[in-house]
Formats: sequence, C-alpha cells, structure tokens
Amino acid sequence: MSSLISIQKATVRQFDKVVFENLDFEWERGQHWAILGQSGVELTAFLDTILGKTMVTSGIIQRAFAKEYQEQKSEAGEVNSFRDLIATVSQQYSFKNKSNIQNFYYQQRFNSMESDEALTVEDYLKSIEIEVKVPGSWNLSKVIRFMNLEHLKDKSLIKLSNGETRRLSFATALIKNPKILLMDQPLTGLDKETRGDFGGMLSDIIASGIHVLMSTHHDEIPSGITHVAILSENKIFNADKAETIKGVHQSMRFENDVDPEFVKRLLVKNLAFSCQKILEFKNIAVRYGDKQILDGINWTILPNEKWALKGENGAGKSTLLSLVLGENPQAYANEIWLFDRKRGSGESIWDIKRQIGFVAPELSRFFPPNQTCIKVVLSGLFDTIGLFKKVTQDQEKSAMDWLGLFHLENIANRLLSQVSLENQRFILLARALIKNPELLVLDEAAQGMDDLQRVRFRETVDLVCKILPVSMIYVSHYEEDIPKCVDKIFRLKGGKAAF
Repeated sequence: MSSLISIQKATVRQFDKVVFENLDFEWERGQHWAILGQSGVELTAFLDTILGKTMVTSGIIQRAFAKEYQEQKSEAGEVNSFRDLIATVSQQYSFKNKSNIQNFYYQQRFNSMESDEALTVEDYLKSIEIEVKVPGSWNLSKVIRFMNLEHLKDKSLIKLSNGETRRLSFATALIKNPKILLMDQPLTGLDKETRGDFGGMLSDIIASGIHVLMSTHHDEIPSGITHVAILSENKIFNADKAETIKGVHQSMRFENDVDPEFVKRLLVKNLAFSCQKILEFKNIAVRYGDKQILDGINWTILPNEKWALKGENGAGKSTLLSLVLGENPQAYANEIWLFDRKRGSGESIWDIKRQIGFVAPELSRFFPPNQTCIKVVLSGLFDTIGLFKKVTQDQEKSAMDWLGLFHLENIANRLLSQVSLENQRFILLARALIKNPELLVLDEAAQGMDDLQRVRFRETVDLVCKILPVSMIYVSHYEEDIPKCVDKIFRLKGGKAAF
C-alpha cells in the first residue's frame, strides 16, 4: 500500500504548548481511521496537525496524498495547497450573512423577518460549489439528497437546529470532493436514529473514493472504519486494525473532581423559590410562513421538577425553548405563563431572563470577540451576551470561584474563542449558575466533551440540583449524559407532544 500521510517522531506545539511528543502515525491508502482518547482537546489537536494548523517543531510530517496534485498546479503556475484536497467536519461552524459579515445574534434565528439576512441552505451550498477546486462525483443535488436536506433547501441557515446544522456541515465537506475527510466527533449533535444510520452513510462516502479519519468515542466506531488508534500522554500508544483494537479501549470509570462543599459555598442563597408554577404552556402554536413548527403544545413545570426534553433533530425543541427563554416574538401570540406571570402582561425580557440560567453549544458563537472567559461568566449576572458593565470586587471574586470549581481559573483572562470547546461548555455553565437561577435550561450542554468532562458536567448538575431547589429542562440525545435527578420526560415529534 502507498502512504497518504506519514508522521515520524514529531514534536507538535499549539497555542505555545507542546501537545504531542515523539508522535508517529502512518496512514496508508485503503485505511480509514478512528482516533480515540480521553482528552477531547488532544483529539482535536491531532486532526489539526494533519490539517497543518499546528506547529511541528521537530520530526517529519509528509502528505504524499497531495504530491501529484501540487506538482500539477505548480507547473501550471496556480496557487495550491494540500488543504485543497482535505475537507473537515468540525465541532465549530459559523455562517455569514448575505453581506458576507458574521454579525448574527442568538435571537435572530427565531425572528422570521431578520432571519432573511442569512443565506438559505441551497444558496449556501451553491456558494461552496462555485469555489470547489477539485472535480468529482459529489455535486449540489447529490449532497442535498444524500444528507436528506431536500426539505431544508429554502430554510435560513440560522434557523437550522443543531442536528440540521451538523448535516449541512457534512454536505459542505462532501461537495468539495476531497481526497481526505477529517471528522471531529461527527456523531455529536445527531439524534439516535441518525447515529444508527451513520455507518451506512460512511460506507457510501468511502465507496466514492474518499479516505476518512474521525475522532470519536470507543462505543461509536462505525462500520467502514478499518483501523483504530488510541491517543494518550501526548502520543499514539496503540494503533492496529479495528477488529483487533476495538476492545482494548474501554470506557473508564471517572471520579468527579468537583468539590461538593465548594458548590454549597457558591450557592450560598439556597433559595426557597415561591412561585406556584415555573412554566405553563397552553395550546402553543408556532408557524413560519406555511411551515407549522409547533402545534397544540401543553406543558406544565412545577417548582423543583427536573425534565428531559426529547425529540429527533428538527422536532421543534429549539423553538420550544426559545419560547421559554423569551427569545421568540411569537411568544406574545400564545398563552404562556412563566413564574406565575403571563407573557405580555408588562414584563420585560430582562424580567424573564433574570430567573433562568441557559447553556447551549451554539451560544458561545454569539459573544463579541473581545470577551474573556471571566467576562463571559460575569455576563450571566446581567443576562447579556457579553459583559458591558463595571462589576464589583465581590462579583469578580464569585466569577473566579466558579471558574476555580472547574479548574479553569488559569484561563480567566483568555478570550473565549481561544479555549477548547469543552472548556467553553463549563464557562457557559458557570455563567448560568452564578446568579442561582430558578430555572436551568441545558440544551445539549455537554456536547463535544470527552468522557471525563461529560461525567464532571453531569455530576456537577446533579450536585447543584441537590443543593438548590432549581427546576430544570435538560436536552440530550445521549441517555448517559442526562443527570440522575431528571425523572420526567416531555417528548416532541413533528412539532407535537408525543406520549
């Protein structure tokens, strides 16, 4: 077999930190790899190394898969890069508006007029297809059909659910007709049914001539993967055929290192909330044009109740949560009660937000670029996407304590955009909890975390719920991520309540 990529005795640095030492990896033609590891940061750094986004300070990395292409382009006097032949499905994605400016804000996705500022799914894919440098079998109609995007073609990008955005990112990668497809935790954000279909989808991608490498969990290695490598302690310590190595890396039992006594001190108020009902929806309906998103929803949440909100990608979960959070203008056309007060009875959006703590993976994309981690935590006191007020010393100390709870005080002054995705999730959780909310809304909040971080996140939420009489809505496609305190389920199917 001929080599695609060869890494030999490499020392690799990222953000002024050594991430790999004596790194060896051989990727041969016909091989399709799953990369496992305990650290999500390390897994992402490995993919970034293949992509050339890290600094190799010693050792060798060779990308033979692009040699012929680059020679041809260079002889023709054309600018080229090995990256022309690589496509990625990342955990981070952002879109620009029709003016090519990335200036969306979180509430915009729920405003039918302002969402017109974004491209539709079809127009976005057309713009990508125009820039494709390598011809191949994947074109606009094929990727739309393959990723089941037909019914989303005319939908604004910022109106897509998390899972729908994930499918669009796959379509965006495939339309580039890459030789190599790199996927960072590609099953994250997908519902159970879609995850079950992933092996067949991957086999079709491989059959088209694309070589794939993905980071994933040990229990999510799809069919089509021929080889598995395990990252640990800054290098690959085991790599072999998939059938040989699958059983080697088993899920480990993790002890949560979050101090329960520290959590109690942080939640000093230990409030006994006084309202009779946290939430009441009465025959809720939401429509955009001729598209019915929610229809006939009735739901009551009482104080101290813990609910799981379930449903497949596109079922209407995000829209329903937008009504809870006060982000959707159609709330005023419906009968909604929050904290014993009817929406539209004179309350401001700040009155609503003051009692709610909210975490969602996409939320971090909407903070201004100058926001440090500690500012993001402090912004939770004012319910703003970013800190724009002067804070007291006590407030700043509280924010540092919350960061310290998750062992993140050392990155307090780093920009949010410069820290790992999993650390962003903990920063957003600290932002939600710093004000001791009456209702906690966690929407796929542990998405993208490694095994240890997921345990820490889940058990920290359980700790908080034991200490604070907080009500909660928890959204996750992974049963193992749902805290033990959750004992009620509200399920959506096609915009309706499913029992």
